[in-house]
This record gives sequence, structure tokens and C-alpha cells, in this order.
Amino acid sequence: MADAVPPASAPVITARPIKSARIALITAGVVLVIMLFIATILPSTSDGVTFTGADQVGIGGTGVLIAVAILSFLRPRMRADETGIDTRGFLGGYKHVDWDLVTAVEFPPRVRFARLVLPGDELIPLYAVQRGDGERSVEVMQGLRALYARTRD
Repeated sequence: MADAVPPASAPVITARPIKSARIALITAGVVLVIMLFIATILPSTSDGVTFTGADQVGIGGTGVLIAVAILSFLRPRMRADETGIDTRGFLGGYKHVDWDLVTAVEFPPRVRFARLVLPGDELIPLYAVQRGDGERSVEVMQGLRALYARTRD
């Protein structure tokens, strides 16, 4: 059985973080450079402590792991069309929610991420739609609300 394909005229709303992604890239790069620099100069310290190559690899590897963890801020994505909304957070894969399950699409004041409200007040955060992205988030929310209203007709 083939998946249902939305009509060609159906709008598709996509989002990803912009500002936090830039900050994550810069921070990950800085952390990696600092940790690799420390690993390089480690044996030449004059503290009277003996460091080996394994210590250098450990410090460098720790820097790589920290940088990869910081890069998880690049992962959030959101895609919405008339069939529903697919969202991915910082960890894990995509989660699909049909529009008939959604009771509201909101972005309350003083909340960092937009969210879907499901029956029973269950909330699904849309990590790809962030307050820090300003006008881009406003455009995405307008598109999501229009799409949500369109599915209610």
C-alpha cells in the first residue's frame, strides 16, 4: 500500500533553528580547537606531572565528544502539510502527528519553543520553531496556524 500523497497545491511548512544552530556551530568549533590545543601542549607543561600520549588522546577525544554533543542543537526539524506534522527534537527520530489529533498550535509568551496541544493537555514541543529566530518563527507560526485552520474546514 502506497503512502497518501498530498495534492500538489497543498502548502508545506518547514522549519529548523537558525540562531541556535549558528551559536552551536561556533561554540562546538571553539570547544574543539581549545581541547585539541590543550591536548597538544599537555606534555610540555612545567607542573612536574608526566603526561603520556594516552592522556593527549583522552583530552582530544573528550573535546570531540563535547563538540558532537553541542552539535545536537542542529538536529531539530519540522515539516507540516495537510496530512499532519512531522517533528524531530534534539535526540531521536521524527514523530508524526495527524492534524485531527491536534487541538491547538500555540507559542505562548515566555516560552522558548512553539508547541502542539493534544487532547488531555498533552504538549509536543516544536524545537525547530524557536523564539530566538524572531521573524522567521512568526512566519512559520502563521503558516502552521493557516494549515491547521485549513484542516478544520
